[in-house]
Parts: sequence; C-alpha cells; structure tokens
Amino acid sequence: MSNKHDEQIMKIKKEFQDTSEILNAICDENRQKILLVLLDNCTKGGIRVEDIAKRVNLSRPAVSHHLKLLKDRNIVSIRKEGTKNFYHITGSKQILKLKTLISSIEEFIKEEGKDI
Repeated sequence: MSNKHDEQIMKIKKEFQDTSEILNAICDENRQKILLVLLDNCTKGGIRVEDIAKRVNLSRPAVSHHLKLLKDRNIVSIRKEGTKNFYHITGSKQILKLKTLISSIEEFIKEEGKDI
C-alpha cells in the first residue's frame, strides 16, 4: 500500500469518527420518519411534537425522545412561540460532514481503480 493510500484511509477514518453521532442518529427508522415530517414542513416554520406524533404513529413521549436526540446532535432546532415549541431541521453543518465523508469514499474508490 502506498503512503497516499494510507493517508486517504486515515482521512476517511477521521471523517467516520466526525460523523458517527450523526450516522447513529439518522439510522433509526423512527427518526427517519420524523426527519421526513420535518422536511415536509420546512417552509412552514416548524412543527409541534403533537403533530409529528400523529404523522408518524408514535406517542408524544417517544417523539420527544427522538427529537431530543436529534437536537443534541445539532440536526434539529426548536423555535419557541410563547409556550409552544416548533421543531425544524437545521443540520446544514451535519449534512456537509456527511457529504464530505461520501465524497472522500467516492474519491478513494475512483483512485483505487474501482467503478462507482
């Protein structure tokens, strides 16, 4: 293996480490459903937990648990309006990290002479 090969592997390893919390957060099917609901409402200023729960067929506490995890990983944010909380996706930095990881993997595979 070449030095460049080893450097690329180490770079990809670091990018996996940098995205591990994001990947773990979005690998759950229920969180994926919640993210799809949030995406569907992204032009509406957010959506409340009760409304998300109805759309994904989960209890309010379950949705709140998933939203907290997504919020802790900077994928979702809250907009407060009085006593009401509206959730929306704000993970552009997280998406950029994922795109970087995918691009690095694509580049590595191309340089190794494999088709994508």
